[in-house]
Amino acid sequence: MTAATNLLAFLGLVATLVVVWRQSWRGRLASFVAQSVVLAALAAVIGLLARRPALLLVAVLVVVFKAWLIPRILARIAAGMPRRSGGPGRSVGVSVLLAGALVVAAYAVLLPVTRDASLPTAGAVPLAFAMALIGLYLCVTGRDALGHILGFLVFENGIFGLALLATYGLPGLIEAGVFLDVLVLVLLMEGVVVQMRREHDSIEVDRLRELRG
Repeated sequence: MTAATNLLAFLGLVATLVVVWRQSWRGRLASFVAQSVVLAALAAVIGLLARRPALLLVAVLVVVFKAWLIPRILARIAAGMPRRSGGPGRSVGVSVLLAGALVVAAYAVLLPVTRDASLPTAGAVPLAFAMALIGLYLCVTGRDALGHILGFLVFENGIFGLALLATYGLPGLIEAGVFLDVLVLVLLMEGVVVQMRREHDSIEVDRLRELRG
């Protein structure tokens, strides 16, 4: 159990770091899908080894909502966006280093707490916490509305993984409600982004600040 959950949490963190590293929207979205699939596998493994069948349903919901449906909605929102590379003064290396610092901070905060924990999943808790912190970082530093949405989804994935590992599995009904909330939020944001693009011909944060005056 411990080895499997540690490995899957580590792979989820790697996918999160790839989201930070990739500059193209398509690449970042693919990395988010990979992160979601890994977390679905984490839920399935905990469900099987802890004999919690409800977590198998949660794993299926993660795949359906976060690895298929929500990415399709985000791709629809991004349709027609101009391709761009990293802007001047925005170094990918700096972003990755800051994300790495958040991983160290997550271990510094939670490792003393989880060191003596009796749960077999306790060792992977700092990894999930690091995912959540990096998601918050993406929310704050996003250059456009889509970047903020993706950051929120990465953050929510981190919280999902943290809850799974820290409680040794969530009730399936609770997580199903969370999925529906996230889906509704993404659909609402789709309407907001489309309206912003229609009125201002841009969804970049810097451009919208200029329009605000």
